[in-house]
Amino acid sequence: MKNVPVGLVRCEEYTEEAIETAMQTLLKSIDGLSFLKPKMKVGIKVNLVAGKDPAQAATTNPLLVKALCRELVKRGAEVIVGDSPGGLYTAGYVNGIYRLCKMDRINEPKVQLNQNFSVKEARYQEAAVLKTFSYTGWLDEVDVLINFCKLKTHAMMKMTCGVKNLFGTIPGIIKPEYHMRFPKIEDFANMMVDLNEYFKPSLTIVDAIDCMEGNGPTAGEVRHMGALFASKSPYMADMVAA
Repeated sequence: MKNVPVGLVRCEEYTEEAIETAMQTLLKSIDGLSFLKPKMKVGIKVNLVAGKDPAQAATTNPLLVKALCRELVKRGAEVIVGDSPGGLYTAGYVNGIYRLCKMDRINEPKVQLNQNFSVKEARYQEAAVLKTFSYTGWLDEVDVLINFCKLKTHAMMKMTCGVKNLFGTIPGIIKPEYHMRFPKIEDFANMMVDLNEYFKPSLTIVDAIDCMEGNGPTAGEVRHMGALFASKSPYMADMVAA
């Protein structure tokens, strides 16, 4: 892990021109898409924790996701963008979240928002604490996973970034059960690591142009940082973000 680089670029505003340049620079700085092969199906796991306008800095900004999708499609990939926010994991509920978060405006060729709302069961005997768990079935449809998170403070874990973002692989209505299973912060943190080790995201990108500070992950204040991070290790991305 010590030898995994972290890319960091300045990006001061959510405009297509600024974001396109910053995304290309960021990916090039760490050869971030070197894992891609022709006709790969790539999943982008965004942070759509709740139905919030992007200006509230609670969710991954759709303009950034759109820029990443363009880079993937240019290289011959097909893309599925998804998450499981808090609440029901159903088509009606999640599509409403897509609209509120403006993620439905991506509208790129070969890019779709996830519409598979099945739930699968996993056994992971190598896990530190999460030996069995439920997860969102759309993840089985993709060849590789990109973790596209939002940098925020978090009431329980102090910070939510790359590692914590994979809690969104757990169906929304089941999430409270996992909080009860792992009430201690250390155990909850180990659960996050288990999810990252199980799903093994090939790339983690951090939306830190506008972050959230205070009562995160949904009710804090917007804090401008003007940066994007990326790493092939979610742990190294989190270290730099912290």
